Amino acid sequence: MAPDSRLMALLGDWTGTEELFPTAWTEAGTARGALSVEPGPAGVLLDYVEARDGAEGAPLVAHAVVAGEGFWWFDTYGFTPQAPGSAEWVDEALVLDRRSDRGRTVMRLRADGDRLTVELDSAVPADAAPAPLMRGVYTRQAAQG
Repeated sequence: MAPDSRLMALLGDWTGTEELFPTAWTEAGTARGALSVEPGPAGVLLDYVEARDGAEGAPLVAHAVVAGEGFWWFDTYGFTPQAPGSAEWVDEALVLDRRSDRGRTVMRLRADGDRLTVELDSAVPADAAPAPLMRGVYTRQAAQG
């Protein structure tokens, strides 16, 4: 079976800017983000770093696994997934949806050539209407070596 061309379009190293929306815990702002998307077993592996502009301290660092219709997210906030989230294609966007006792997060990734857009929404509680959390636009970086 040939690899999914939509997943293949996400592969690479990406850097860009992010608009952060206010939450009960954080103020609105901007950040710099970097993503690395590599092939994984039956899907992709995603590494992510977000450094909030003007903030002191460690950035948010995350690792995600997308395999088939499953999705797992681990980050430096320290919340371990209780169960896998879902991964599905809606139009040309990979939609990653995860739920926990803390709420719901929906991430949409859409590649268009050397441009990647990411939309992240959250809902607290999980059955509430999702609200924007982050919007990012990234550019594929040239391969090193």
